[in-house]
Amino acid sequence: MLAFVCSSALFSQQFYEAIPLSVNTPAKELAPAFYENGLVFCSDRKNEWFVSYTDMQDNPLTNLYITGIKRSGKFEYPQLFSRDITTRLFEGPATFTRDGKKMYFTRSIDPFPGLRKQVREDTTFGIFTAELVNGQWTNVEPFPYNSTDCNVGYPCLSPDGMQMFFCSNDPSGTGGFDLYVTRMENGTWSKPENLGNTVNTPENEVFPFLHENGRLFFASRGYKKEGDLEIYYSEYFNGQWGIPVVLPDPINSDYDDYGLIMNPAMDTGYFVSDRAGSPDILQVYSTIPTFSACQPQEENSYCYIFYESNNAELDTTAFAYEWDLGDGTKVRSLRVDHCYPSTGIYNVELNVIDKLTNEVYFSQASYRLVVENIEQPYITAPDSVFVGEPVTFSGQESFFKEFEIGGYYWNFGDGGRAASVEARHIYSRPGIYVVELGLTSPAENFDSMFEKKCVTRKIVVLEKD
Repeated sequence: MLAFVCSSALFSQQFYEAIPLSVNTPAKELAPAFYENGLVFCSDRKNEWFVSYTDMQDNPLTNLYITGIKRSGKFEYPQLFSRDITTRLFEGPATFTRDGKKMYFTRSIDPFPGLRKQVREDTTFGIFTAELVNGQWTNVEPFPYNSTDCNVGYPCLSPDGMQMFFCSNDPSGTGGFDLYVTRMENGTWSKPENLGNTVNTPENEVFPFLHENGRLFFASRGYKKEGDLEIYYSEYFNGQWGIPVVLPDPINSDYDDYGLIMNPAMDTGYFVSDRAGSPDILQVYSTIPTFSACQPQEENSYCYIFYESNNAELDTTAFAYEWDLGDGTKVRSLRVDHCYPSTGIYNVELNVIDKLTNEVYFSQASYRLVVENIEQPYITAPDSVFVGEPVTFSGQESFFKEFEIGGYYWNFGDGGRAASVEARHIYSRPGIYVVELGLTSPAENFDSMFEKKCVTRKIVVLEKD
């Protein structure tokens, strides 16, 4: 009996686990962002360089810190990200251009900097930019749409750097903090656009992150009755943002969860959760085996050319060469192109035929031909499918002579995953997706080493007319 699953949701507990990072402290750790080979994040831990300011409730304000990833996969001890941009006020969530030479970050807008040790309740925050020049972050400039009447912050650049998403509690929004987008046009940012009430609610929508697959991840209090922050994603299609989809456990919990970022392969990410009693950064990672150097799938061909080089001269008026191809096909010719209907073992013969009697005069040659599939994982699926329609992928036609298959693992190219010989998937955006099928050998226990095989195949997802 075939195992069959439907991959309708991301981050199923079956495929992902979440663990806290070693950088966490009893203080707050917030807003992870990818930077070079590590993470930049916010923390209100005690600062060794400055006497930190506090808010009106005497809560310390956050600064930006950086931690690198060691070869072992563990994280280095966090350091202050940059003294060049660190003030005694609030430095918050940041985002970086792909080349790492420009950053956008959140900072307090203080009309009276340095004159007091507490930030007034009416102080707002905005987005600022900085450039990396000769190893120093400099040229700090405010975002042109900052305001002293409302908060503007938590920026996130699109992978190509041409869009920036952020949140703001502008009074013209739907209520609380809304998500906005601005676009780079002729070297300047366009007037921000509210993402609309399909995404935004009267409550808070914060911590946007746009993945390379087009999904916009964010946190919201407006969709759950309990009012906890939960992580959702929405996709832009046909000129509008779709209805947000909530992420399941282990991402969301009964506590505040927010600030999710994911790597391009969607197999490792980071987010913030209060589930341990204070805001901590957690790593979420795929429990599905990873595969590398996967080659494009080769299509099986059962076509052959038959030609006997050791043929003798024939009296062409009386005799002829005839191929008996073993599948009921007979062809009178010295050279034959033939395609078999399927795999199998075929007895191929080249006979000399008496034209007068049509009987075999003698056998010139005989072959035992084994027609078989190419040894590889094999993806059976249509070449194209429409957006919103389920497509079935099968690995049942995978073929190996000696490799025993213990597990089938799918990566559908849009973040969706499955673990079964057959799986059904629905694409929500048009495009060309590279589907990966990985196979593992059986293992006696979880710690055993797997032997792996994998292939890729493209599928075209079309927009419905």
